[in-house]
Amino acid sequence: MTFDIHEILEKKGITVPEHHQDMLKAQMAGFEELRQTVDQDQLKDSDMALTHIPGGEQG
Repeated sequence: MTFDIHEILEKKGITVPEHHQDMLKAQMAGFEELRQTVDQDQLKDSDMALTHIPGGEQG
């Protein structure tokens, strides 16, 4: 399943700053690559999530 994350966010009323767009595209590409490595019969989409914290994680 390939989709444009920017279209999805736009439909939800979320605007991605231009300087974050390339980073978000790279993260989504990595997410899609990970999805190809799992057995889809045993792992449902709801079991995986991508989070984005502007500025990185603060821990």
